[in-house]
Amino acid sequence: MSTQHNCEDLTDIAPKKIKFGEDLLKTLEKHKQIEGSQKLVKKIGQELKFLKKTYKSNAIKKEHLQCSNLTHFSALINILNTVQNCQSVTKVFMLEDRKITVDIVSDGGLTWTKVIARNPKSVSQICMGNASYGVKSIIDQAGEYVECAKLYPCLFQTPKIVFVFTNGINSQIASKLENIGITVRGERICDQMVLSSSESDASDYEHDNIDRKVSNVADLSTKDISNISKINLDVSAMLAYCSSVTNGSAVLYDFNVPVLKQQAEWERLRPQKPILDGFFKGIFKETMLCSYHSQPSHVVGKTLYCCQTAIDNFINIVDTVGGPNERKRAKDLIDRLTVLPDNANCKMTSENDNHQELFNKVQYTEQKALDIGGKIKQRSLTIFTFGDRIQAVTVTANDGFVRSAKQQGINFVVYIHESRALTEQKEMAKAIPLNSNKT
Repeated sequence: MSTQHNCEDLTDIAPKKIKFGEDLLKTLEKHKQIEGSQKLVKKIGQELKFLKKTYKSNAIKKEHLQCSNLTHFSALINILNTVQNCQSVTKVFMLEDRKITVDIVSDGGLTWTKVIARNPKSVSQICMGNASYGVKSIIDQAGEYVECAKLYPCLFQTPKIVFVFTNGINSQIASKLENIGITVRGERICDQMVLSSSESDASDYEHDNIDRKVSNVADLSTKDISNISKINLDVSAMLAYCSSVTNGSAVLYDFNVPVLKQQAEWERLRPQKPILDGFFKGIFKETMLCSYHSQPSHVVGKTLYCCQTAIDNFINIVDTVGGPNERKRAKDLIDRLTVLPDNANCKMTSENDNHQELFNKVQYTEQKALDIGGKIKQRSLTIFTFGDRIQAVTVTANDGFVRSAKQQGINFVVYIHESRALTEQKEMAKAIPLNSNKT
């Protein structure tokens, strides 16, 4: 019965889809003078020919209708009806050995428009790496457009690039696009409406402890942990360690993005890389506010661990928003890490530390559990409980999670540092050189 019902649905829908395509061809008639319009007519004709053939032979399937490019062509034509002084459509430019297709070239060549009719969730998932091999994210494509536009100036100007998202766009991805010079049009959709796994996005870490007093953040670190030789790295710690702003650029650039501006100012006052390096090497002070160059109180060899969830999220973020030097530093850091399964325990580590008393205060039981929600997110819970099971100090900037856990009676063994985001891509696009402020 269900198969028959599906066939009846397709029999009803397919003619409407074909009529839709034929109407697009009629609409294009008034744009026939535009360069490339006949190419667009041909592409729509090919789609219609396929749909008519499969419909006539009763071989049409649901995916034929869902995956039809007619939706994209319709969106393109709708935008074409709104632009001024259109020069061409589906214009191909060469970027080295690659073809970059610009949907609409308007304003006499000064504006390049790309039309994206994809579902916003699909766009976001591709940006997170959840796509087939070789599929480029919208961030990757934007970088190519920016690079290509510089090669084809018009009236001595680099063309402005506009991305139009006809079904809306994740607000965080829109911000990333704007940071590399793209004008974004389309409804901004809040992250919760788009991604069920949005917590893996980089901007989660940009906002960690940004509104906290630094002394209060430092006070969250567990006392008497200097002799523990195992370190569990949270994603926030790995990002801070590899960030351009913690590796010299804080003294070179400022930002017009409030969160990054604040982090750069903090970094100039309290560089985090020496603090993290010192802790990794066993040069440890009870508070992160003391001078790194002070005489160390303890020196103990440390081993860096992380769980599979943490490394997967870190790599996704670096691949999405990291610059070339940040990616290199990330690779170097990963080479130093021992990666274990999320459910690893103390027996799977090489050290034989005896800090059972300290970690027994944390170890999860049925009576000790955290409620997911607010600052307690599943990914963070996985990372922190991993550190608990292998009896390692979790190094993190996620003070929100630590505070929320404390409020529920769970005190993880942690070392808290200030949050630092990846900034290299933003430095290349919109950063403000500090020397430009000098008169």
